[in-house]
Amino acid sequence: MTTATEVASNMHAPMRTCVGCRAVRPQAELLRSKLFHVGTDESADKEQVLPDQSVRTCAKRHGLRASSGRSAYVCPARACMERAARRGGFARAFARKTPPVDPAALWSAHGEVLAGMIDLLNRSGGTAAAPRVQRLAALATAMRAAVGRVS
Repeated sequence: MTTATEVASNMHAPMRTCVGCRAVRPQAELLRSKLFHVGTDESADKEQVLPDQSVRTCAKRHGLRASSGRSAYVCPARACMERAARRGGFARAFARKTPPVDPAALWSAHGEVLAGMIDLLNRSGGTAAAPRVQRLAALATAMRAAVGRVS
């Protein structure tokens, strides 16, 4: 008889490609960004690349709406974020021209989103949230470790 742990370890993890370094990694180990329209105007200059989790829950309140179902995944390394912004990785992921991406602002937004999600899950106090908190904490730790390695 197999245990739940054995079943979980044999399950397939979705794989995604980093738009900065083009490395293929498990989706849970990458930062996810989306292209959002700011306001009601449809012009391209009103678009912004933001962390997906930060705006998905409160998009209507801030006048944001996702431009498509596409997402961009980036390694939790600042060098990958800068490389993706410099070499057009975000435009390639969204399959359209994107506004200039400020890697420093996007990096700090991802850090704030991770801290907020970890705090929210810890306050919920449920044991079911523990694995997700561990995954998010590992991602936040990887981001902090990568701060010094800017290319």
